[in-house]
Amino acid sequence: MNTNDITYFAKTTWRSLRKEFGIKQKDRLLHTYMIGKTGTGKSTCIETKILQDIHANRGVCLIDPHGDLVHAIEKSIPPERKKDLIYFNIPDPKLNLKYNPFRKVSFEKRSLVASGILDVFSKLWDRAWGVKLEHILRHAILTLLDQPKPANVADIPEILLNRSFRNEAIQNVKSELVRKFWKREFPQYHKYDLLPVMNKIGGMLVHPVIRRVLIENTEEVSLRKAMDEKKIVLVNLSKGHLGSDVAKILGALFITSIASAAFSRVDTPEEERVPFMVYMDEFHNFTTLSLVNMFSELRKFKVGMVLAHQYLHQLDDKIKRAVLGNVGTIISFRIGTEDARYMSKEMYPEFDVEDFLNLPNYKIYLKLMIDGVPSRPFSAITIPY
Repeated sequence: MNTNDITYFAKTTWRSLRKEFGIKQKDRLLHTYMIGKTGTGKSTCIETKILQDIHANRGVCLIDPHGDLVHAIEKSIPPERKKDLIYFNIPDPKLNLKYNPFRKVSFEKRSLVASGILDVFSKLWDRAWGVKLEHILRHAILTLLDQPKPANVADIPEILLNRSFRNEAIQNVKSELVRKFWKREFPQYHKYDLLPVMNKIGGMLVHPVIRRVLIENTEEVSLRKAMDEKKIVLVNLSKGHLGSDVAKILGALFITSIASAAFSRVDTPEEERVPFMVYMDEFHNFTTLSLVNMFSELRKFKVGMVLAHQYLHQLDDKIKRAVLGNVGTIISFRIGTEDARYMSKEMYPEFDVEDFLNLPNYKIYLKLMIDGVPSRPFSAITIPY
């Protein structure tokens, strides 16, 4: 495969033609969405693309909530690229790496990143989420993002309970509105107003894996540096080992950290930004509306997303509309009746509901972004690397 400018992943199936094709690198930055039932070929298609990225010396990140795909990719990395591997094998108790969602967030994007972090907490604590909890957390996070020395998640309770820490932190706050919150509004709060925040953050921070990966491990990874240096970042979030909630929060905060690292490229001219591809399997576990709304920004900073999952009902309506409205390439493997009704409208008039229901494994219907313009829907069969 010639992977210099095109990432190949399928062959056409029109009549007797079997022509191999792919997607140009600049079109990949407009993001890709993949849907299909278990066993239909999504993981193989992702693996094909990732291995081409690795062999073409491109930067890539894979976030895997099961662990199987990460292990397959890790074993397939050629010797000359082993030095580029950053492996967040989070179930491994010997892991010494950590990442920090609060690390060096560019000033212009701090409100956006704060909203992203808040959305992660909101998704995790859905039933206990409230206006006051969000209000207090928002101002705490915005204050911590303004600190010259990077803060971390453990500093949220610190800024609420430790007056001297808080007063010192306020000195670095850029926003007059945030300063007013601390000087005028915060003193009016009773300690009982802070209990929901303390209970939620405190409960999260006592989990040993979360504490290790976000705070205690000694080797902090710069995701900005990983992007710029074309590293291979593998993130194993096996829900079977970590539990669903832990996998979700670490994955969602990791994606927020990726976005933050991308936004820090504002200090680099656009033509000098090195493309970096991020793959998320079962992405509904980690995606928030704030993150999806960042997609149009991410492409400017040369970060492309590949999102894969099984069913549309795994996304709430706002996120579903935002995803399909913000991606360039749409790929469907075999899907169920409800999803087929939706996708047949997306690919009208070429394919109807029955077509989607009867797709054999590894066969796809897709709309491919070509030079910034989506193609008419067509059929293809995916190819292994």
